[in-house]
Parts: sequence; structure tokens; C-alpha cells
Amino acid sequence: MVVLTRSLLPLTSLLVSSVTASPIGESFVKKIARQDGSFYAITGVNTGTVEPRLEIRELKQQPEAWNLFLLALQRFKAMDQSDKISFFQIAGIHGEPLIPWDGVQATGDASVGYCPHGSNLFGTWHKPYLAVFEQVLNLKAQEIAAEFPAGPTRDAYVNAASKLRLPFWDWALPRPSNEKILTPLLSDPTAEVTYPNGTTATIVNPLAGYTFHPLVPSDFGYPWSLWTHTARNPRTNTNPSLPDNIDGVESFLVGTYNGIRNTLYQILTQYQTFNQFSNTGSEQTEIGTLEGIHNIIHGSFGSGHMGYPAVAAFDPIFWLHHCNVDRIMNIFQAIYPDTFVTAHEQFGATYMNEPGDVWDAETPLAPFHSSTSGDFWTSNSARPIPVFGSTYPELVDNPSNDTIKERINALYAPAVTSLKKRQAGAEHKPRAYLAVIEAPFALDGTFSVDVFIGDITTDGANWPTDPNFVGAQTMLAKPGLTSNAVVKGSVVLTEALQKKYDAGSLKSLDVDAVVEYLKTQLHWRVEKVRLLPLLCSPMPVLTGICNRIGKSLLASRCPI
Repeated sequence: MVVLTRSLLPLTSLLVSSVTASPIGESFVKKIARQDGSFYAITGVNTGTVEPRLEIRELKQQPEAWNLFLLALQRFKAMDQSDKISFFQIAGIHGEPLIPWDGVQATGDASVGYCPHGSNLFGTWHKPYLAVFEQVLNLKAQEIAAEFPAGPTRDAYVNAASKLRLPFWDWALPRPSNEKILTPLLSDPTAEVTYPNGTTATIVNPLAGYTFHPLVPSDFGYPWSLWTHTARNPRTNTNPSLPDNIDGVESFLVGTYNGIRNTLYQILTQYQTFNQFSNTGSEQTEIGTLEGIHNIIHGSFGSGHMGYPAVAAFDPIFWLHHCNVDRIMNIFQAIYPDTFVTAHEQFGATYMNEPGDVWDAETPLAPFHSSTSGDFWTSNSARPIPVFGSTYPELVDNPSNDTIKERINALYAPAVTSLKKRQAGAEHKPRAYLAVIEAPFALDGTFSVDVFIGDITTDGANWPTDPNFVGAQTMLAKPGLTSNAVVKGSVVLTEALQKKYDAGSLKSLDVDAVVEYLKTQLHWRVEKVRLLPLLCSPMPVLTGICNRIGKSLLASRCPI
């Protein structure tokens, strides 16, 4: 039996890498834009109105919509896996089984999926990806609604189907201390539904996972070639019969919760360009990135499918997670409408590109067609928020910037945004403190850098529950992939420092005192979740981590 392990990696000097940029050019666009076949037009939901995607716990409060959602997802997942718009085929776009979708052949690295990570197109590529999933899901909901007996019940379900959109899971939502971040709606093994014939039933919760029907081992690399169903934080990679370690997922989410909220608030309230805000691979700043937060949530599922881009989309929770990522991106776009995707070289490969290619807002978001004739969605064409027939609660009715700011503050403003001297008569500018992490894009798979203030009192498996754990940055990659490209992320230290001051451990909030304190109390560890023995020798190392203490940022409530 091979037990999943988390290994510590040593730290060495920062590695600076360089790549040569080469534009994709018109030949690439022509090569993929017109291929033989009948193309699937991704339009989103066409029911005549633009409806908000709701947080899953809010959707649960609407009985007809919730029932339809569960039944539609169940039917969607049951589609023949050879169908182009089946759950299996759409999930497979993201990575394995590494086959063309909708006739779009590989023009890059055929050993990885279509999805760009660490790319200026990370956020916009997922817009039509979510749209095609939502489009098919809604079609299933409309089919089911029409099966209810004619009369008021059917009318209610038809109305609910017309408004049903893919819900999002807000992992940063304010919560009572006794409420789980991973809501049981997403993890309970069963769910209650009512079928159109009026019978009620307890079914396998369609949100809890996906069972392959069948599993074709050659579709996937090891160890996923062994798993007949998706897994969340499994205890081993050779015994699929063991239950998921959901408690371990929750522990990680709780441990990173404050750090995620702090970084989320920071990236929404401090101006960056769209490229800087959206991804870990282009023009990064110390403020943080949406993709960096997104990575932490993926990493919380350990060695399960969600932890690896090649197979993540087969777990239904992927779609609700990415719906929330899309929501945050759209909120950013509403606040800062004058910045968007600009040209940038790609340091990673996808099914459609090689490292060094330059992508911009007109690059085709392959394999997503906007028409049956083979036109592709681009970042520019997918830019309008309601283009796919959906929006988000914070953006309904095109609110003013002031209203959006109020909503951000109500949802995500941390208790402590800056440190100030409390001594009488002392003048002190607000300061926010960050640990800025620079690390390889890939290190033989997914890994995390965990940050602590104070002694580390737990073993690696329990670091997120350590009382001195502050936060983490996760880098997602498939096993065996190693990259010299350096990505940047940050962990906000401000709130943790305030707690240390309140407890008496930090004696002063003077900048010099904080800096000296962090020199001895700021620690980090590298957590590497492994599914299989290392594929390369010698073992790669984390090539750099940079801690910038005393970093001054203007901190106030929504300074935008």
C-alpha cells in the first residue's frame, strides 16, 4: 500500500529564468478557426432574461430551483461519455483524457489539456467553459420541468428552469463559527429529490462526486487510472474503497480562511492591471492574484482529483468553485472597467500553445466555438458580463461603484486591515504586512508554501490547524511536471500580527519592532502532496522564497 505523504523541501537561492517570446500570429488563428465538422455553438442560457448565479446556500432556499438543479445535474452526469456535451467530455476539456473537443486538434503540447494556468487568459478562458457547462445543465433542467404534470406545479418548475443558473460556492463567505466552509450540500453522500411523477427519493448526492461509467484506465495517468470515482483528500492512492477525508479538507479550509479573505479583500480594493490581478504568471505584484487564491482552494482537496488540473473538472465542486472565481473576476471588471487582458508571453504549455507564444485579448479561447460555423470566443467577445445570459447578485441592475464597494466591505472586509500605534500622541501611517512568495510554477506536481508567525507545533499533515499558521500559497501542476518559471504570491500578515500584539507576544507596533519580530518569528514550510514516487532525480527544490516585511500599503476600507 502506498500512503500519501507530504514532504519538506529545502530552500535555496532565487532562480531567475528567461524565455523567448514568439507571437502566435495569424497562422495559428487560421489553423484552428476553420476545421471540418459541425461545431457546437456556446451561447450560454437563452431563456430571454439575464439571471444571477446564486450562492449554493441561497439556491437551496428555493425549493423548485434546488430540486431541478439536483435532478438536472444527475441527468447531465448520466449522459453517455462519448457524447460531446456529456459531463465527461466537457470535464475532459480541462485536462485528461487529452482528446480533441469539438474538432479542435492540438497545435501545442498534446500531453496537457486546453486550460491555461499562469496565463493572462486564465480568467477569460474559463468564461465560455463555465457557459457550456451551464448551457447543458439548463437544457436538462428545462427537459425535466416539462415532464411535470400540466398545471401550477409544471408552471412553477418551468419558471424555475428559465431562471436556473450554475450556482457558486463562496469559500470566503462570512460564517458563524459552527458553520462549515465546505457546506454539507457539497459533501453529504445523499440528497432528497422529488421526481416529476411526484415520488420522492434519496439519491446519491450529485454534488459529492462523479462515478465514471465506465472508467477506461487508458484515459488517465496513474493513479487516476485506478479510481472509478472522484476522490477528495484520499488517505491512499491505491484503495479507492476508503471514504474521502472530508474533515481534512475542512481543516485546511479553516486554516486558510482568514488569509484567503484578507487577500481577496486586498485584490478587490487595490488597483492592479487585469493581468496583474487575474493570474500568477504575468506582471505579478505583491498585492496577490485571483489565480493564487483559486489555487489554495484546489489544494485544500489534497491528493484528490481537485488537487490536480489534469482531472480536477471531473469533481462537480470544480464548477461551483470556478463559478465563484468568475464572480470575483466580474466584480473586478465592474470596478475597474478600463483595464483588461493585454498581450503577454506564455511560460507554460497547453494543448494549443508552446511556451513563449504570445497571447492577447483576440487569441481564440479554444476549443470554445461561438457559432456552428467555427468562430471562436475570444477574451474581447466574452468580456461583457451578461454575454452568456447570467450575472451575479452583486452586479444585478448595473450598480454604481459605491454600491459595489459597500457590498465588498459587507462580505469581505477583515477585522484588521492595518496596524497603528496605540501610544498616546504617536503618529503612525497605517501599514499592511505581507509575506511575498516567489516559487517555481511546478515542482513535480502540486505543492504549497505554508507561512507561520511563531513556532510550528504540529506535523506536516496538520499544519493548517497549527495555532501559528497564517496562510498558504499553492502551485497547481500535474505529477512529473517541473518548471523554472517563477510565480509570485503573497500571504497577508497584518491580522495575525495584531493578534500577536494583543496577546503580548509582539511588544510594539512600531515598524522597526515589527520587522525585528518577524526576523525571528516568521517561518515557512513547503508542503508537497504526492501521489506517486518522484519521477526525476535528484529531487527538485523550491528555488526561492522572498519575505518582504515592513511593506507599506495604504490600507482603508475599500480605498478605490
